[in-house]
Amino acid sequence: MKKLHFEYRLSAFYTKPITEHRFLFRFLPTDTERQKLEDGNLFIANCHRYDMLTDRFGNRLVSGYIHMQHARFDVSMCGSVITGIDIFEEKTSDPYAFRFYSLQSALTQPGPSLAELSRIVQLSEYPSDYEKAFCLTERLFGLLHYDPTLTKVGDSAEQAAGKGGGVCQDFAHIMLSLLREQGVTARYAAGMLMGEGGSHAWVEVLCRGYWYGFDPTNRKLVNDEYIRVSCGRDAADCQVISGTLNGEAVQKQEEWVVVRNFR
Repeated sequence: MKKLHFEYRLSAFYTKPITEHRFLFRFLPTDTERQKLEDGNLFIANCHRYDMLTDRFGNRLVSGYIHMQHARFDVSMCGSVITGIDIFEEKTSDPYAFRFYSLQSALTQPGPSLAELSRIVQLSEYPSDYEKAFCLTERLFGLLHYDPTLTKVGDSAEQAAGKGGGVCQDFAHIMLSLLREQGVTARYAAGMLMGEGGSHAWVEVLCRGYWYGFDPTNRKLVNDEYIRVSCGRDAADCQVISGTLNGEAVQKQEEWVVVRNFR
């Protein structure tokens, strides 16, 4: 086991002032068989009251409201998480309850580019779902290029595959699409990884009643250096900030993450 300290900051900037801002913030570490949140502090600028909720995927949500006029939204949190308690995220006695994760979602629908990748990796040759996931973790690392300039935030797995790569979100979407084409139950996971930079994404696969994490971007199995904050069908279900507002403005956002060993 390992105790990790994390710090997270998100700033959203609006081109014009907005009001009546109702938001959902989704980036609180969840308790699973692999990890446990020991303590945490959350600060949201100009928001004096908020509610804690849970969505249908089991993710922790913060629901808040800012009435006053503002041109930026700032949220920060820090805390510590015990990780590496076990090698899997969750276990379930009813795997069929999660069969919807074996269906393609809006961002993982396959096309010609994904069909070509599927032909190359030949997943049908691997007998178990775990072996299929392990194969993709190894193969996609070599077949795809990590390049933030290749894709945009809303690109699908098919678009990323056609461009030959992208960022961690794209690697995860491509892996999900290829697994689901084989009938594998797999979901998108978002969170933090040891080091400094931005948030991270990987894939969790249900194998023999246990959810295991695979990181194709880094060619690794998810271990005690990872902190999970959310999961869903694809990145849209794990969107960090969403909501409604009054005003005509374009939003840009920046985030900063640091995870280190607790001292």
